[in-house]
Amino acid sequence: MKFSLRGTVRHIVLSVLSVLGGVTLGAVLVGAATTISTNIATDGTLAITSSSTVQALNVGGALLANDTLNVVGSSTVQALNVGGAGMLSSTTATGLKVGQTGTRHTGIISGYCTIAAAAHTATTTKQFTCASATGITTSYKVFVQSTSSLPSMFVIQSATSSTDAIEVRIFNTGLGTTTAGGLEGPTSLNFWAVL
Repeated sequence: MKFSLRGTVRHIVLSVLSVLGGVTLGAVLVGAATTISTNIATDGTLAITSSSTVQALNVGGALLANDTLNVVGSSTVQALNVGGAGMLSSTTATGLKVGQTGTRHTGIISGYCTIAAAAHTATTTKQFTCASATGITTSYKVFVQSTSSLPSMFVIQSATSSTDAIEVRIFNTGLGTTTAGGLEGPTSLNFWAVL
């Protein structure tokens, strides 16, 4: 019986290559995921074609996500382009801008405030304080809208912000009467305030 070391080594090498080739082919066919424990740096495009979760994301240029991208930790993105629906699940943000020519806003508050009952002579304008607009300061721009509690003969002319309240100028057209001879309180106004 003749023994050949060369034939045995060749047989082992071919067996190992066959196993590695089968594992690689299996991973490619089932679309297996991989985890790496180092940084990824690229001068070109990094494409994530399916859902992805990362611990922290820092992007110096633009980020475009066509599918779901979950960032678990902190994230810094210079420009974020959202092709579909977008959701930021943080409870705080430092600024919001919609559109290329939009204005950056750093605070948005909405709710309702109340005006106490007060006399208001027909065909005159009077300023009222709409209280309980908590969080508003004089820096906010306010937009108010009457509710059904404002009698129809009154018209809101203007509104301005103050600390935790909104100052509202209301005109009494005189085209009707109220039992109180003015605003029957409390009168509520809905508001949006932006900073």
